[in-house]
Amino acid sequence: MADNIFKRWTSKWVRELDASGASLSEIAGVLAQTEAAHMDRNEPPGSIKKITWQKAGSVTEPGRYMLTFGSLIITADDLAIWRQFPDATFTLVRTAKEAEEEYRLGTFELPVGPQKYE
Repeated sequence: MADNIFKRWTSKWVRELDASGASLSEIAGVLAQTEAAHMDRNEPPGSIKKITWQKAGSVTEPGRYMLTFGSLIITADDLAIWRQFPDATFTLVRTAKEAEEEYRLGTFELPVGPQKYE
């Protein structure tokens, strides 16, 4: 069953790389080259890489919003996280639409506050 899940949730390219018999260091090298080659395409312009709820205009509904760097697609799940953690910061991920500057929210980080020692 685990093998079926692996096949279902991974791309054909990843499965081919896995089946190639390459060592982990060889696979890591290929992945690093692939990441570097696609970095410019996947990152938003300038220094914008992450966004907070406040920078997104504290939106309250899922949808597509026009921002200074392009359009941002926000889902109901994204909003649920922001409602529970208003200070969460999401990573912006460029969508497959090459002609437009369109992004969605990727992984998120929670702010780290001072630790309490007892």
